[in-house]
Amino acid sequence: MPDDLAAWLAVLDRFERALEAADEQLEPETFDPPTGPIPDELRARAESVLARQQMMISGLAASRAGVAREIAALRRVPTPRQDAPAYLDVEG
Repeated sequence: MPDDLAAWLAVLDRFERALEAADEQLEPETFDPPTGPIPDELRARAESVLARQQMMISGLAASRAGVAREIAALRRVPTPRQDAPAYLDVEG
């Protein structure tokens, strides 16, 4: 197997594992892409991985926007006055 093909196979395997483990906490890794273009026999697989990555990015962006809306809504809730009593004594 040519070195370029083996290197690109390793890259695609790594990307696919990362996509499958997207819900897990992953440690960041350094990435050094193989030199040279991706071999033609891997182009379809690479395009599939890219499409999955783009879907994941879109999903994360939508989730982030939803969280931002929730945070904005929480910030609009007034905080209780600090100088007012927190409890009412009904027995005393």
